[in-house]
Amino acid sequence: MDAELAQQVRLAREGDIQAFSYVVAAFQATALSWARQQTQGEHAAEDAVSDAFVLAFARLAQLREIEAFAGWLQALVRTCCLRQLRRKLSSLDDGFDAGREEPPERELASAELRAAVRGAVGELREGQKQVIERHYLAGQKLEEIARELGLPLGTVKRRLFEARENLRIKLSGLAADDLWRE
Repeated sequence: MDAELAQQVRLAREGDIQAFSYVVAAFQATALSWARQQTQGEHAAEDAVSDAFVLAFARLAQLREIEAFAGWLQALVRTCCLRQLRRKLSSLDDGFDAGREEPPERELASAELRAAVRGAVGELREGQKQVIERHYLAGQKLEEIARELGLPLGTVKRRLFEARENLRIKLSGLAADDLWRE
């Protein structure tokens, strides 16, 4: 890890969101590569990486050695990929999603991060906000959301994709550029 990246990780560990944005940009392509090896489909890999970066920001204070960041992030990506797979397998086994109770480690450790996420969700367009809130906060499946809103499934998926893209941009502190699309 070069000195500049190590310094940015250090600053991010102290809560600097801009520094964390720098770290995300530096590791985005690598993290996607790791996730692609463990998931099926580009969207699944992107979701796992997004979850891993949120988790990384929430737990960055727990990182003891700055130089170990890449390995630590890789473990978080792997964990998020496994959680994704477990959720998928669980819903296939059960035939339904009984409340989808999230494990305690999934809870965000930082109240500031939760507030930032809530604020960013509040700034989304109404259609995107509806889908994000129903899918992630209420735990509804996309098919159920489409049925209740009277929308085609493709529209719901597109709104969810666009909402996640907007949240990535808002929460990273970056302008809308191609860093997130690498």
